[in-house]
Amino acid sequence: MKRLLLPILLLTISYSCKEKTTIPEEVITTHTETVTPKLPKATFLTETLELTHCESAVYDSQHNRIYASLIGNNEKGDGSVVTISTDGKLINSQYITGLNDPKGIAITEDKLYVSDVTELVEANRSTGEIIKKYTLETIQFLNDVAIAPDGSVYVSDTRTSEVYKLDSEGNFTRWLADAALDNPNGLLIQGDTMYVASWGGSPDGGRVSKIDMNTQVITPISEVIGNLDGIRPYDKDHLIISDWRSGKTHLINFEGATQEVVQVGQSVGDIAYIKEKNLLLLPMNKQSRLLFYTLE
Repeated sequence: MKRLLLPILLLTISYSCKEKTTIPEEVITTHTETVTPKLPKATFLTETLELTHCESAVYDSQHNRIYASLIGNNEKGDGSVVTISTDGKLINSQYITGLNDPKGIAITEDKLYVSDVTELVEANRSTGEIIKKYTLETIQFLNDVAIAPDGSVYVSDTRTSEVYKLDSEGNFTRWLADAALDNPNGLLIQGDTMYVASWGGSPDGGRVSKIDMNTQVITPISEVIGNLDGIRPYDKDHLIISDWRSGKTHLINFEGATQEVVQVGQSVGDIAYIKEKNLLLLPMNKQSRLLFYTLE
């Protein structure tokens, strides 16, 4: 019996050591590090001049052209939408004419929608011919336009803190009225979430919020940033936003952290980002031009 004790003891020690050096799988997989994404470098490329109070830009990949809204000189009917090439050349200065103070633009497969003070204007995407105008008595200052996956069109009313909806059957209604919208300007829809860039009612401006489009619950994402205007997708983790007052364009993640990309003059409007071309388009209202930057 004494001769068997030593082998049994050694076997027990060996087995115990093996147990202690085994690292559970969950310990390995939960050890992660937060990596700050590399900030893209903004490089000026070109500009399109003589765009009277340029407010918004949208890229049409089907026709490989840019639509830009021009407010004009505050005269009735002198507003317009023009088309511009991706290298900054004016294609058609008469694409849509006879508007008053056009701002946000959004496109579907066959139509273009642009807000025009108290009207949502529907036009033929190929020709620019106006098809119909929608309005309601409660509307005061329509601004940005966004398209939902089901084809519904949404437009912000900055002055009344409301959002209006045009459904696929042509019904135009007030979709949401809430002070928490905080004078909404830019709109972006991804899936069943609407992201809002607010001009803000306070002297310091507004913030970015999100709306659950099923419940209409509004949740702030960021703190107050400034008088926000445009909001567009950048990558899977970030949006890109513009601050009209400071002239800054920021990346913002979905936790509200921002990184400044570029600063230009005051009045940068409803921006566009063309991911496949790494192009950032900055409409400059006061300067009456559209700036082109590469982001790499």
